[in-house]
Amino acid sequence: MATPHCIEPVVGDWYRSHGQLFEVVAIDERDDIVEIQHASGDLEEIDIDDWYTRCRAGSLATSDPPEDLRVGSEQEDTPDFGVVSSTMDEIRGVRADALQDLDLFD
Repeated sequence: MATPHCIEPVVGDWYRSHGQLFEVVAIDERDDIVEIQHASGDLEEIDIDDWYTRCRAGSLATSDPPEDLRVGSEQEDTPDFGVVSSTMDEIRGVRADALQDLDLFD
């Protein structure tokens, strides 16, 4: 189906179309679907016919991955629990101080 002037989708490669940067993450040859993931993380499916239409129209081009891809993925994978700067001695002290406030024999 591809013409000599069209770009074939390759899993793991980055492309730009209509101002959007995306990576091909899967190709379903049985259903003729190209699954892409935008740099923002959103997933989308593109019909292979649409892929080649974009290519013939000149609105599809290969691209380099975003420079901050590694930084962005590390931040998304790391949960933000806040900064805990307490040492074990400080934590033990807080626990011991809390026991003084308990009235065990009411």
